[in-house]
Amino acid sequence: EQRLQAVIAGDPLIKQEPVQETEQEQDKAGPRIVQFASYCSRGEERMNFTIDIEVELDTGEKFQASTVDLSVSGSKLKVPGSRRLQSGQKIAIHFTGLEQEFALGLSHGIPYQVIDSEIIERTQYVRVKRLPLADERGFTEFLKQFIHGNKRRYKVNLDNTLDAVIVKGYEQFYLPRIASLPVFLAVRDGLPVPVCALTTENNRQHVQYFQDERQQSVLMQILAGKRLKSCLQKAPAERSTVLYCFTHAAKGKLYFYSATADELAQQPQLQNVFFGFGAQKPSWRVFHLVVHRTHPQDAHILLSLPDTADQDIHKLNQPPSPQVLQLIQEFRYVAALTEINHNESNLLYQQISFDENLLSQLKVFGHPKLDDLPPLESVAVQYVNLRSEGRFLYKTRVMLKINKEQFIDAHTRDFSSRGLQIETHEPVAYQKGDKIQLSLPDMQKISSKYGLQELDYEVMAVSKNQLIMNLRIIEQDLPHQGRLFFEQLIKNNRAKLTMAEEMPKFAGLGQALRNMYVKALNSFPFFMHRHGIRYDLNVLGQGAEPNNLHRLLGLFTDDKSKPNLQPLLKNSATNLHFANQLKGMKRQDAPRTYEVFIRYRQNQQKFEQSFVTEFDFDLKTTQAKHYFIQDALANDLLFCFRIHLSRTGRPDTEHINKELSYISVYAIHKAKVLEEELWSVVGVGDVIDISDEILLRYSIAPEQIQQQQQKRRAFVQQQDQQS
Repeated sequence: EQRLQAVIAGDPLIKQEPVQETEQEQDKAGPRIVQFASYCSRGEERMNFTIDIEVELDTGEKFQASTVDLSVSGSKLKVPGSRRLQSGQKIAIHFTGLEQEFALGLSHGIPYQVIDSEIIERTQYVRVKRLPLADERGFTEFLKQFIHGNKRRYKVNLDNTLDAVIVKGYEQFYLPRIASLPVFLAVRDGLPVPVCALTTENNRQHVQYFQDERQQSVLMQILAGKRLKSCLQKAPAERSTVLYCFTHAAKGKLYFYSATADELAQQPQLQNVFFGFGAQKPSWRVFHLVVHRTHPQDAHILLSLPDTADQDIHKLNQPPSPQVLQLIQEFRYVAALTEINHNESNLLYQQISFDENLLSQLKVFGHPKLDDLPPLESVAVQYVNLRSEGRFLYKTRVMLKINKEQFIDAHTRDFSSRGLQIETHEPVAYQKGDKIQLSLPDMQKISSKYGLQELDYEVMAVSKNQLIMNLRIIEQDLPHQGRLFFEQLIKNNRAKLTMAEEMPKFAGLGQALRNMYVKALNSFPFFMHRHGIRYDLNVLGQGAEPNNLHRLLGLFTDDKSKPNLQPLLKNSATNLHFANQLKGMKRQDAPRTYEVFIRYRQNQQKFEQSFVTEFDFDLKTTQAKHYFIQDALANDLLFCFRIHLSRTGRPDTEHINKELSYISVYAIHKAKVLEEELWSVVGVGDVIDISDEILLRYSIAPEQIQQQQQKRRAFVQQQDQQS
């Protein structure tokens, strides 16, 4: 019995299929959607080969076909239009093209099963997997050697890896800039318990907001089971609500009050009381709250590389550590909180009149003090540190200037060249945006080169107990002496300084939470690219569920993967506005926020007649916004969104380095195109649906709100049925 010989050098009688380039290059005709968490791994390398084969059916009938690609355990076949194979069908394949070159000795063919198929221009493309065969005469080993021996001369199919690099690249731009605070909840004794929060530079202040005077997180009470259940019982597109919060200080204790839009609708007599009284408080906050189900198995994402691509692949694909797995095994939900209030909206709520005699009834929305609140672990999104500078732990004396003769004693908690976090010995009355002056007396003693007296700083955040402040330098015409001093200090002592970054309890926890969140989110990310002097918004992200803005942009398009951006961009006017904003921003700047109002006129024949879009910078007065809203509600659908626009830094190529290197081996030009696309990203937008909050903010009648919600629900159902 003849055994297969090792594959020898020489050109086999194989025709190479003309393969479409998959460089993921920008489609000049329109935008595209990047489906987050859509990457998959493959067990083996696949080669783009066209090989003549003969397909034998279980009836004994045979017909000619060819392969499109080939791996050890599967293949993609090109079947003539006159033939059709069905999913699940078993066939035998005779590799007639290979047998012209090699003595395979397989007269009965190799058994395969049809996995799926698609028809393109009357030709059926069928994906098949190989079935076990006891007497295969070494065919498996032959294919392994054959593919390995020829993969540098024929194209390795890189589709999976190319797609993964693009998706992961855009995810890694977006996640460190999210304004939402994802809170992971475990179920213990039947109750949801917040365990971890995934933090970024843009959301850390929310963790601090939900801490009481003991620095304990009250999210256990805010994210109560009844609230979560209320959201989860809604349709997937509606698993959200508006959350209103304020605090009341009494006898050295901080009491939290909170209510959702759904809860206030059930007690309409208290809604105006809650709004009018609560909005007077400096602690007044309005959040968009959305609840997703999550699964511990989502924490592990394999590299999108074949097992044969790297000898260390199994080491690289190790699951999370036992400690991380034990911590997340009870995680069932992730609740994302996004702050959506601002000065103008706060004024509208403050203007709502209410009956002061009903104030005592607000206690139903108050949260009692609990002695035993579970700790909340803050876990930073893991990415290449793109800060323009590091923050370092260091304690030194600070003199906070009150007037010419009075000072408050304080000390630094950490510093960077452009900012400080300081802690005072007594409460201060400063708020975000205040300008202050401070001196660094002990630092001045060790430096005569820089003047460290009366340094100008801006207050960026203040803790609940009024003792801790985050400060940022105010740069005037002359260089800031504090910045120059700290730059020199960091340069000369970097090895001795301790970085002030959040470290997770267990190594790998941040990556696990990142993976779980990216598979659950339903927000609307968009990305701005710079090409020379031109800025373009032409890539959108999409999570597990589409956002309502995805649905709107999918109208009047033949291809849902190519949305129409005109309802958002308004003939590129918005594109230009975003571009001008980004030009003046730095990566470490807080996001710029906008609100957009989209009026959708249903049943119009033409696209141009279907949408009226206005941004908050178009409707310059409160009255103009109110009129637009009322006019839209009369007959049409109103959608409102809040946009957080951030400047990005360089791409986090370390996150995709292995996959990018694999592509470079077989298609260096494709790797370069991918890198160029990612390096051209200069801005990322995060879009949150605030349609319900806008109606409450402008005191729309409850009947109108219900009518609008019903119309919006019908629209969503119709669009989802058609997709």
